[in-house]
Amino acid sequence: SYELKVPYSSPRELLMDVLHYGADAEIIEPASLREQARSLLWAAVHEFKQHGDRALARFNDLNGNFVRDDLYVFVLDMDTQVIRAHGGMPRLINRPAGELIDANGKPFIRDLIKAARASDEGRVEYAWRNPLTQKMERKQTWFVRVGQQVIAVGAYAGPLN
Repeated sequence: SYELKVPYSSPRELLMDVLHYGADAEIIEPASLREQARSLLWAAVHEFKQHGDRALARFNDLNGNFVRDDLYVFVLDMDTQVIRAHGGMPRLINRPAGELIDANGKPFIRDLIKAARASDEGRVEYAWRNPLTQKMERKQTWFVRVGQQVIAVGAYAGPLN
C-alpha cells in the first residue's frame, strides 16, 4: 500500500486524479471529498425510495438536481435490462441495454446487473463516452440496488490507455 499526496485546486480535480489510478485507489483526505463521488447516488436513492417511479423524470431532467456536469444518475431494471432513466444520454431511456458493450468490448450492463444481484451496493468499471468531452473515457460507476432497480452514478476517470 502506498500513500500519495497530490496538490489540487478543486475537489473535482483531485477526485479525477484519484480515479485515474483505478478501483483500488482510495481518497484518504480530505474526508469530505471521500464521499463526493457517491453523494449524488445517495440523493438519488433517497429520491427513488420517497417518490418511486415519479423520481425517474427528475433523474432525466438535464437541468435538474440529478445532472451535475459529467455526473448523472441512471436507473436500470434488473429483470428487463431496460434503462429507465439516464441523465447523460436521454436517448437510452426505455431501451433494452443488456447487450451494450463498452469501447473495449466489455458487457458492462450485464456486469452491473451481476454485481447488483450479488450485493446491494458496489462499483463497476468500464469505458464510456463522456457527455462533456464527447470522448471515450474510463468510468467508475457506483450503484445501489433498490428492489429490482439499480440506481447508479459514475465518475469519469480520464482517457482510455
